[in-house]
Amino acid sequence: MKAELIIPIDALRGKLREDGYYFRMYKGVQIVQRCPDRSKHKKTIAEAANQKRFAQRYAGKH
Repeated sequence: MKAELIIPIDALRGKLREDGYYFRMYKGVQIVQRCPDRSKHKKTIAEAANQKRFAQRYAGKH
């Protein structure tokens, strides 16, 4: 959804509060979107393998 902001505010980015929406800029237009709900998401075998491979490669370097 496109959002019209009041004059003193030029742009918003990120979540303002925990209401399930976040703000972003897209091609110069302010957009309001719902946050994705991944609480019931189950990892596929490929996702789990990617996470494991990423952790082995990058975990502990920083």
